[in-house]
This record gives sequence, C-alpha cells and structure tokens, in this order.
Amino acid sequence: MNVADRINRILLIMSYVSQNQGIWLDDLAKKVEMRPQDLLKEMEFMLLIGKPPFRPDDYVDIYVEDQRVFIEYDQMLNRPLRFTRSEAVALLVSLQLLDPEVDPDAVESLKSKIQEVIDRSEDPRSRIENRVVVDRPSRPVSEHFALLRQAVEEHLKVRIDYYSLTRNETLSRKVRPYHLTKRLGYWYVEGYCELRRDVRTFKFDRILAADLLNDSFSLPEGVDVRRGGNNFLRFPGDRQMRVYFDADVAPWIKEQWGDSVEPGEDGGVVLTLESETLEFPSRLVLRFAPHARPLSPPELIEKVQRDARKVLSLYDAPVSAS
Repeated sequence: MNVADRINRILLIMSYVSQNQGIWLDDLAKKVEMRPQDLLKEMEFMLLIGKPPFRPDDYVDIYVEDQRVFIEYDQMLNRPLRFTRSEAVALLVSLQLLDPEVDPDAVESLKSKIQEVIDRSEDPRSRIENRVVVDRPSRPVSEHFALLRQAVEEHLKVRIDYYSLTRNETLSRKVRPYHLTKRLGYWYVEGYCELRRDVRTFKFDRILAADLLNDSFSLPEGVDVRRGGNNFLRFPGDRQMRVYFDADVAPWIKEQWGDSVEPGEDGGVVLTLESETLEFPSRLVLRFAPHARPLSPPELIEKVQRDARKVLSLYDAPVSAS
C-alpha cells in the first residue's frame, strides 16, 4: 500500500469512529476491510499523529475498551476556526475565480459558510474592510452547462448541434455524455457519439444547441464518472505535435507551457502538444519564426510550409505607387 492509500485509510478510520463512538472492533475492521490485529497496529501508529518529537496522544487518542473503539482529539483541534486577514482575502479571491455556472448552489453555500467563519472570528485582522475586485471574463461557461451536467449525472442522452472545426460544418449529434472536465480554461464533455459510433470529446464553445432526451443509457464497463476514462481528453485532440524552439525564445516557452516542454539541442526546448487540428500548431510556429520549426508529424511540417508560402505570396505582388 502506498502512502496516499494509507493516509486515506487512516482518515477513514478516524472519521468513522468519530461518528460511531464505541463501535465494536470487529465491526470497524470489516468496515475498513482489515483484520482486527492489523487494525490494532494501525491504531497504535495513529497515536503518533502530531508534531515532533511525536509523543503518543499528541493530537489523536484512539483506544479500545471492552472490544469497543473510541477516539478523542486534542482540544486545540476543536477551537473555532479563525482567519487572518491574508487567509480571508485569499479565500474570497478564490471564490470569485470559481465558475458559478458549474454549481451555483454549492458556490453560494460555500461563500456563506466562509463569511460566517470570518464574521465570528475573534481576530480583528480578519475583518475585511476593503473589497477585492477580480477581473474575470464576462461570458458564462456555457448556456448549456446545467443541461449537460444533468445529463451526465442522470445518464440521459442529449442531442447537440456541434460545429466541427476540422470539417467546417455543423452537425446534429446524439451523445451519451460520460464526463465533464475543464482544461486550460475551457470546458469539455466526453461521451459516445452515435453518429460517429465512437467516444468523442466536445468543446463547450462549439456546442450551438443542446436538448435533453428522455432516453437513458448505461455506462460502459470500466468508465468511472468520478475519475474520467483511461484515455480521457488528450487535450485538445488526438494528434501529437512536436515543435522545436531555439534558445532565444526557450525561456518564454518554458514559462508558458511548463511540463509540456523538454530540453532540446543547443539550449533550445521541444514543446509537445496535442491538437485536433493543424491550425494552432502551425500558427504557433510562424508566430515565433525564425526561432521555431516543426518536428513532427510530417503533416504539420507540410502545413507550416504551405502557410509560410501563403504569407510570402502576399508580398510577391508589386506595390502600386500612391
């Protein structure tokens, strides 16, 4: 078992005992899928949760009496939450950056709960006299977001009018939506397209219309709506592109693209990205010319060459004297 799984198991034990004080040891062991003797060893480890030098019962005291399990926490963990001014400002700014259309009820509930904690704080520095204004795009996530979210949650089919950038056409499609996700500021829905008879990813910006159908579907085996599919959203398409940038622009590329960049020759870098069309990668190369060149696939190299010739042709015609 890795560290993350063990931490999750410890948190499960603590939470379950807190809500079921005096639970039988054997019942708790079944709940967390452990043998009673292994559970006792884990509970001994939990007694060391605290701060160096990690004395027993520092923060958590979990114990067994007459085969029943109880847990107690240090009183300092039960004190009212208090925010410093900087913590409160950080939370309020973060809330403003949320997409309210995603779950408006949850966002409002979260705002009110944080405001309650701030209002009852005994730390006068946590009072927010000033208001923080965040510059956000005025456009909503999508007028179809609530409908698509309902379709995902209730496993209902939808009919969408979708504009395909690669084919430059709009088609009506019947889709079984599996997942919603956000990547680099854009929302997508992934699902089975009955027109293409395959799983497809649809960008919200290109969904022109959407209707909820009274037609349910079952998730295919292996699809976990909480975590996404194994091949979900190879953003934003299924073709991998590689572009070389020389040392003059490498720092900017690394700053903008992060983990998608790897060291290249002569102090340059290689950017790997996935795109559903050749348009964006080609424009990116030409934008940084002569400091960038396409590496793969061959169709990207040909696309850049064609686009470069188009640009040059604009300057072949003689300029008339004014």
